[in-house]
Amino acid sequence: MKKLFTLLLAVLSISVAKGQKSSEEIRLATEIRKDIMMNDYVWAVGTGITKEEADASALNFLNQLGMQQTTLIETNIKNENSGSNVSSGISTKAQSVGISTLALDKTRVIFLDPQDGMEVALRFMTRADWEKRDEDRKQKIMNYLDSAEFAMPVEDQLRFYSWANILLTGYSKQDITYEGTNASITLGSKIRQMLNDIQISVIGIEEDKQNKNYPYKVMLDFMYQNKPISSLTFGFFDGTGTVKDEMVKDGRAMIQMKKLSEPFKITIDYILEDLARQSEPAVVILSQYTPIFKEATKDVYTKLKPKKEVDTNSSKVASAVNAELRNQQADYGKVTEVETDAQAPYRKILSDIIASFSATSSVDIRNHFSDSAWEEYKKIVAEGNPTLARTPTWSFSELDSLVLCREMPIKLHFKGNKKFVEDVVFRINKNTLKIESLAYSLANSTESQIMAKEWPERHRLTLITFLEDYRTAYCLRDIKYINKVFSSDAYIIVGKVLKSSTKKFNDVQDLFDEDGQVVYTQLSKDEYIKNLSKSFLSKEFVNVRFEECNVSKGYNAKEGIYAVQVRQLYYSNNYSDVGYLTLAIDMRNRQNPLVRVRVWQEKKVANYTSEQMIEQTVSTEGSIPSN
Repeated sequence: MKKLFTLLLAVLSISVAKGQKSSEEIRLATEIRKDIMMNDYVWAVGTGITKEEADASALNFLNQLGMQQTTLIETNIKNENSGSNVSSGISTKAQSVGISTLALDKTRVIFLDPQDGMEVALRFMTRADWEKRDEDRKQKIMNYLDSAEFAMPVEDQLRFYSWANILLTGYSKQDITYEGTNASITLGSKIRQMLNDIQISVIGIEEDKQNKNYPYKVMLDFMYQNKPISSLTFGFFDGTGTVKDEMVKDGRAMIQMKKLSEPFKITIDYILEDLARQSEPAVVILSQYTPIFKEATKDVYTKLKPKKEVDTNSSKVASAVNAELRNQQADYGKVTEVETDAQAPYRKILSDIIASFSATSSVDIRNHFSDSAWEEYKKIVAEGNPTLARTPTWSFSELDSLVLCREMPIKLHFKGNKKFVEDVVFRINKNTLKIESLAYSLANSTESQIMAKEWPERHRLTLITFLEDYRTAYCLRDIKYINKVFSSDAYIIVGKVLKSSTKKFNDVQDLFDEDGQVVYTQLSKDEYIKNLSKSFLSKEFVNVRFEECNVSKGYNAKEGIYAVQVRQLYYSNNYSDVGYLTLAIDMRNRQNPLVRVRVWQEKKVANYTSEQMIEQTVSTEGSIPSN
């Protein structure tokens, strides 16, 4: 009791910065600090070099109160040996999340007099708001558990289960059950099992002696229950230090290592911290007090001897991912391949491009491109400082006057140590043998679902080509292209989840969230383009991926109108989200395709499909119905 009383006096001795605060704030701060048992207020004190750091520290401690159910004294004050009246500790994660995004709304801050040269912040909320916070957190946990039940990709299931599990640590009542057992126990078991079912294997190692810093390229397969993982974030030990924010695409990844070790460690980012920071920041704060599942860190064995970089025609190391992708393609609609004898001129062009990635190459590839395609290629090269990710296995198909050459795998490197693997598709004119355009390919799952349609091959390839261009324009922040493909009267919805409606999407009064409040924003094309331009200016990179494709096409009078619904993953240096994007595309003029409808939803609405978009939203005259 003596120690507790001593620490209590220390907290109460901190004075309000009277010269900067109103009399009401001084009175309130005094009243709050006297409420030691937190009957009327829940509060915390934090310090930092700046006021922002002090505030983030106080918010961090406030989060801990919910998790640990301790008193202010136990949470905020250092022990007597610290020599300081107030805790000055602030976690790196708390700083990185930032005070403006922390999910502790209805809190207020009062800055007290500095102590020992440190700023001091008092963060507080009423007891009534604190109790409501518990109920809100419970609802979020239940929503994530529901979402996990219907999530298709393993990375989404892992994220939903992990976020629910982490939020449980900040929920005081601990009365949530899942599948008949305490949710914490059930979720821990599920997450461990899912992580156990992820297999990572090395399928090839190439040695680049010209790269003295990172001489080893290691090609990896990522599988979950013997199926390729569409997208995943991970980190690894490169021989001297830890590298974070690597990404998997279609079950494949390439990492560069300073030294090879046997084994080396890969750690799976099952929380997806970048996304959590944007959409559920409390997860980031609470995760630092949640044990990390050891199953997320895997020993990966190289086994293979490194070989010098191989030419474009060499055989690849056997890959379970490649084998599975070939099996999937065999099950879907096939594309007519260019005859082997006719592939030679296209392979020569592509071979020159691959060779140009070598530091010692003197190959001049400019002559292989049309003027517009060369500008596109320079953007791709300039955007991400690309390196060749692995030896391509080319396929060639025809679309009108073009030969579609798939695909060149490259690894893009951006500021902030962000890295992505992309596959580049080249479209070569059969008559001029010039590359007319190029784009990042779609995810294999998206492409396969389009190819599975019983449509003429030309229709399937046309839609795939458009979606490749559309996706690439966002990745390269090509506002000129985006402005071109949106119709002047485009119907555009941005924002949060929309509640399904039995009426047409024009009936905006029927689009509500679960609480009956309108949460979307409808924009004109000009507004959308203006906002997007501003957004692009603040971004060092954008990475957009499409998965889980649901696609339809119009027939008879609506022939040439397509609707596509995809799961969109959006990453940038300052914003990330995952949601469902639905596009209505008018391709009746194939030289001038137009996006007539663009709707983004946070969650997938089961009875809102691309078929309904065709029937309800797009008129045969090319405009949106008014009633």
